[in-house]
Amino acid sequence: MKLLESWEKTETYADILLANLFQQRKISDQDRHFIQEIFFGVLRWRERLNWIIRQLFKGEVKKSPRFVQAVLQMSLYQLIYLSGIPHYAVINEAVKIAKQKGGQYWAGKVNAILRNFLKQQGEIVYPNRESSRVDALAVHYSHPRWLVQRWLESWGEEATIALCSIDNERPALTLRVNQTRISPPLLIARLSTDNITVRQSPFNENFLYADNLPELSQMPEFQEGLFSIQDESAGLACLLLGAQPGEKIFDLCAAPGGKTGYLMEMGKKAAKVFAIDLHLPRLKLVRQNLLRLGFSDSRVIQADGRYFCSQPVDKVLVDAPCSGLGVLAKRVDLRWRRKPEQIKELAKIQVALLKNAASLVKAGGALVYSTCTMEAEENELVVAEFLNQHKNFTIDFAGKYVSQIFVTSDGFIRTFPHKHRMDGSFAARLIKIGE
Repeated sequence: MKLLESWEKTETYADILLANLFQQRKISDQDRHFIQEIFFGVLRWRERLNWIIRQLFKGEVKKSPRFVQAVLQMSLYQLIYLSGIPHYAVINEAVKIAKQKGGQYWAGKVNAILRNFLKQQGEIVYPNRESSRVDALAVHYSHPRWLVQRWLESWGEEATIALCSIDNERPALTLRVNQTRISPPLLIARLSTDNITVRQSPFNENFLYADNLPELSQMPEFQEGLFSIQDESAGLACLLLGAQPGEKIFDLCAAPGGKTGYLMEMGKKAAKVFAIDLHLPRLKLVRQNLLRLGFSDSRVIQADGRYFCSQPVDKVLVDAPCSGLGVLAKRVDLRWRRKPEQIKELAKIQVALLKNAASLVKAGGALVYSTCTMEAEENELVVAEFLNQHKNFTIDFAGKYVSQIFVTSDGFIRTFPHKHRMDGSFAARLIKIGE
């Protein structure tokens, strides 16, 4: 409950709040799993849960103490989405918490609301799709209304429903094999001895899918640098750029280092990949990840990618900061943190990053721009603005480097969670044809 209250009153992201709690308190693996399930589950289904609470609450919920809504959210989530927990146990625990926090009055009110839900859940009135399609989809699939409206206009109703649905699923974990240390078949065999089942991607032999894994800190295979956790869509951007032994490459927005590591693996430890990022704490994480993978000569530079200066190099990757609307299944609270006006603000930063990156690429070199969002304002329109201002760059068709299933008619990579079972993403490869 304290996690939910902290999330509501601060701007801190859910994964950071959870990590801080686990660092501060000694909690068993079983309890960790349960806490994460409730916390992330409530945030994922927040809009739908709040709608139900408003239907059953006599008076204005917002005027009640903060803990009341948190207790009701947690309890309703368990009653609706979790099996194996007796209803009486859920209600008894909720009443106990309410009494401790607010006395008998709120204990009685919480008890009545939850028992009424069990009796009347089939009678809950939800928004009617015929009268308000946006409201109906926003509540049913627990997404912000502005985003539902945006996706309806961009992709249509069928795709919007599919996107919202997959955002509410628990995504599979994706492992990238470090082939400088082990082959995919050998890693699969080694994991199987630990009763960990993985399956190989049909698109890239370096990527394995796992439904769940033990805590990474307890996995020797991870600590030995045999694999990294990375979505396959991120790997596509790296394949688009490529890395050959002897090349010099700038990863301009490198943290937390997943793409830097993959590029160094591609270059067989003989490509010089420079990890550049604005934030020093995140750069420290980049260095830790690269050392774990076996790259002791890792090069990290603290700098703002919009202003970083250097002699031109062979290739530059701009994995730009973006709205992250393609990773909502993994970032369960991001849908509530994002605001529509941020998309335009981010697009300005993205254009500035590309503009500076253009000066860092030598003639004949490649520049890859990538995001983990599906919004045109952050993707195609950013590239179009860049190309309009930089006539010495041209699009290099992505189908030469990755499967055509991911490539648009314009020659860009575009992935959708509901179509490709990976994060929503975009990537464009641009060639500098002259100074």
